[in-house]
Amino acid sequence: MSVEHLVRVDLKVGVRGHTYPIYLLVALAYGLMVKAFPESYYPMIVPLFIFLEPGLVGFMFVGTSIFAEKKDGTIGALSVVPMEWRSYILGKALLMSVISLLAASIIMVVGTGSLNGLPYVLIGTFLVSVLYTLLGIAIASKYRDLDDYFVPLFCVIVLSLLPYVHYHGYLPGKIWNVLYIIPSYPGLYFFKAAFEEIPLRILSYSGVALALWGLGAYHLAKRRFYRYAVEGLR
Repeated sequence: MSVEHLVRVDLKVGVRGHTYPIYLLVALAYGLMVKAFPESYYPMIVPLFIFLEPGLVGFMFVGTSIFAEKKDGTIGALSVVPMEWRSYILGKALLMSVISLLAASIIMVVGTGSLNGLPYVLIGTFLVSVLYTLLGIAIASKYRDLDDYFVPLFCVIVLSLLPYVHYHGYLPGKIWNVLYIIPSYPGLYFFKAAFEEIPLRILSYSGVALALWGLGAYHLAKRRFYRYAVEGLR
């Protein structure tokens, strides 16, 4: 079973279950919320909303998707189909990244009424979405419902938002420079590039960092998904 086929099936299920339409409605709500702020607040508010949507909301959505497919037997049924599980994982990441690109575009266009810097935002959105989708698969694979998933989900949310706080100077001191290793930090540079001058060197380093994080997350997702979701180990 190919990645393309899995993406089509997942898209149909997500649309029929209203998952993806709700996801885009959340993006629209973010965009309308942005319009309620003065324009001077856009450089602070818009990057945060864009990160929350393709990053953390996507992380939660893919987790609930894994739980649903465990309970309804979809994963068990797929285990007897001639396919490679990497196709399943890559299909999830690809679909979520495409929907995240639509969501980020909605937030930018509706919220700011401008397309300035949109290419930077979309590059960052794609990289962040793929990474957090893969992390979501890796972490959610071990759990069976949202109650068990809540603690790791909460930890990921808090850790991922710390770079945003540090960037704006609310965590002074060199000790907080350790936050640069958190993957949401390089993503923040891409989102900020739509509103302020970010050196190309920094954006290049950020892109490489996100790509390396994504590669590591892919291998982690593949290993943990097969072990916990397919084989059912605890």
